[in-house]
Amino acid sequence: MSSNNHNPPIFPNDLQFDGTNYITFRDRVLIAAQLRGAEGYLTGATTKPMPLSPTTSPSASTEWYDPTPTVDEWCIRNAWTLALIIYNTKNPIGLGISMSDTAAVAWKTLKMTYAAVSDLAAAAAEGALRRTYYSDGSSFPDHIKDLRTKWNLAVEKGADIKDKHFRAI
Repeated sequence: MSSNNHNPPIFPNDLQFDGTNYITFRDRVLIAAQLRGAEGYLTGATTKPMPLSPTTSPSASTEWYDPTPTVDEWCIRNAWTLALIIYNTKNPIGLGISMSDTAAVAWKTLKMTYAAVSDLAAAAAEGALRRTYYSDGSSFPDHIKDLRTKWNLAVEKGADIKDKHFRAI
């Protein structure tokens, strides 16, 4: 089980990371990694073990979630986790991901670079939602549709707007 070679999931194009949707990308990658047992490779909690000496016999294979994989298992699982990030990013190199680093380094780079930007994007999207007003004579269903579209965009950017707060806008 620990050596099966299933490919990482590839998100639909509109859900892949493009530099503006870090929060939703982060959540989807975390879920996929947790489902596979690879979260430790993202966070850096599962570190690369030291190679065995020639006289040491290799240990039995481990599960993905085991924090003590063999060197070979770690290399394969780290590559899978890095591929999860890269395959779901529209322009990995342009967005600052080094394909020769570990998955944990790539993940940390994205977090440090885009978490603050996402906070600004969330605030801007929430502001745009709050500045949306109904005009007399215009279509009320179209106004509601516009509000819901802007609400969805704000939430995707990381704004914490719950149903009860949305209804008050």
